[in-house]
Amino acid sequence: MRNMVIHDAAFPAFVTEICIKLEDAGYKAYAVGGCVRDMLMGRMPGDYDVTTSAPPEEIQRIFPHTVSTGIAHGTVTVIVDGGQAEVTTFRLD
Repeated sequence: MRNMVIHDAAFPAFVTEICIKLEDAGYKAYAVGGCVRDMLMGRMPGDYDVTTSAPPEEIQRIFPHTVSTGIAHGTVTVIVDGGQAEVTTFRLD
């Protein structure tokens, strides 16, 4: 399994798993937001956010356990073994 690393601190396996599954389905996926900031500052993030080129319907198709957190804004919470992350489709705003 690929590993995402920032300054010797690895993202939890579930975040890496979410990004890899999206990429394997043909989409781009990146960890973003406060989790990246916290890791750069050497702190443990409280939550994780991922942005992707996949539309919400595809996110829900790829992952069997999701919650429609903010479909109007392209956000779906993905729940996988080990944790959860808010996954949001790329936006221009």
